[in-house]
Amino acid sequence: MITLYGIPGTATTAPHMVLEEIGAEYAFVLVERDADDVPTAPPGFLAISPFGKVPALDDDGLVLTESAAICLHLAATHPAAGLLAPPEDRHARATTVRHLMTLTNTVQPAYLRYFYGPRYTTDPAGVDAVVAAAVAELNGLADHFAGLLADGPFLLGERLCVADIYLAMLSSWSSDMEPGDRWWSRPALARHYDAVLARPGCRRAVEQEGGTLSSGA
Repeated sequence: MITLYGIPGTATTAPHMVLEEIGAEYAFVLVERDADDVPTAPPGFLAISPFGKVPALDDDGLVLTESAAICLHLAATHPAAGLLAPPEDRHARATTVRHLMTLTNTVQPAYLRYFYGPRYTTDPAGVDAVVAAAVAELNGLADHFAGLLADGPFLLGERLCVADIYLAMLSSWSSDMEPGDRWWSRPALARHYDAVLARPGCRRAVEQEGGTLSSGA
């Protein structure tokens, strides 16, 4: 049995979409936190995720944290879904992993600096500078991924891969930014999000989390 522990609208969304895409039977367990971000439910969650972060996955006793790692695990263990190219397709597989690592190692930390600026400086007067630098970095990264999509609709052309799902999640995080800074202000990224959300599995997961179903919303 697969159990996904998470909070809607967080980095939980990508593995949630992957679970729906691969057609796995799973349970979703909502993680609750107090005002200090300390998990309060379910009981024993810190034993599953020692840092108290979401998402976490229990795949029949195999416990994983880190959203990108969970996505890769699910894609690799359900090859029929086609979200990760087989090992013999070296180019597509390596390209997928490279994009996924850029998204989790570079894009996601920039978003965290944008949303949680005070965590990244000991000088309260420096928060605005942290946030401004994050916005500038995110704009450059948005341009990078828009360029990669070319004719699309996906990063590998016509083939949806696990990195597309992660990109869709992260591009949705910009929806509260200034209009010109939103990733969907770039037509290629707007088309990409809509193409991912046109997939029934991805759409079900986002619907279940109460997320945004269209780049035009």
